Amino acid sequence: MVRPLEQAVAAIVTTFQEYAMRGGDEHKLCQAELKELLQKELPTFTPTEFRECDYNKFMSVLDTNKDCQVDFMEYVRSLACLCTYCHEYFKNCPREPPCSE
Repeated sequence: MVRPLEQAVAAIVTTFQEYAMRGGDEHKLCQAELKELLQKELPTFTPTEFRECDYNKFMSVLDTNKDCQVDFMEYVRSLACLCTYCHEYFKNCPREPPCSE
């Protein structure tokens, strides 16, 4: 049986590959591919009022090697940051009570 974390890793890899293959370099996301990925795959985390200049800023933050594309490592770092922020946000929320049997 496939575990949830295994499914998550597979989704991270295949999602990157799906969007990267749409452009010239199948191992990197250009800004248009990144924008489409964010809008379609992370709609809750992508404000609808994002303007093009907001995507430009986001791209420049993710593009740590300044090649005007986001490679897989840059993509994974951004997801790790997103996970960290979510963890911090929800860490003090009450847990679901265990089932009593």
